[in-house]
Amino acid sequence: GQGPDPVVLDFPIAYVKRPVPPVNAPAVDARRVLDMQTGGDLWVRDRASPSAVERNVTFEVTQGRGDVRDVEPSYDGTKLVFALREPRVEGADEADQPTWNVWEYEVATRQLRRVIESDIVAEEGHDLAPHYLPDGRIVFSSTRQRQSRAILLDEGKPQFAAQDEDRREPAFVLHVMNADGTGLRQISFNQSHDLDPSVLDDGRIVFSRWENAGRN
Repeated sequence: GQGPDPVVLDFPIAYVKRPVPPVNAPAVDARRVLDMQTGGDLWVRDRASPSAVERNVTFEVTQGRGDVRDVEPSYDGTKLVFALREPRVEGADEADQPTWNVWEYEVATRQLRRVIESDIVAEEGHDLAPHYLPDGRIVFSSTRQRQSRAILLDEGKPQFAAQDEDRREPAFVLHVMNADGTGLRQISFNQSHDLDPSVLDDGRIVFSRWENAGRN
């Protein structure tokens, strides 16, 4: 119940919170990038203090049955970008389930929006690990493989999503888009996953690349 300290500059804090899994729950396999843990939501406190009131800012979308991950603040701290997956559709095939999408939360106005407005474009692939670029665009990892599919089409071949080297899920590669979700473009090519992009001081993008070494 302690109020703000008038001589201390307070900062808000944002985080993902989800239920503790049951004792007998199967172990989470970090190699399965597409997996979701039901019940994850984005929470915000106006002050980074245990006494500050926390609020669930994504419940209106997830209803407590979706998942949130990869939260990143903008350079000026006014916005948050993150990946959100809406609740699974009971009885639907995996191909018809909601995909991971990039969402944005504006701190001052408390406005929540999906960055890619079109349902059709948003569901073209799974989008994870978004990060703001200095020019306002967003870099993220995605299975949509825009340029790769276009090359296949130019060669008269069917458009398909390349799989990771274990052939267990589509490969995530880096893409960029404008702040309004337009201008989607693939910028990395890999036989497996390119994940977790961030920006160095000189403007270059650093990221993690998965490489499969034979049977290891």
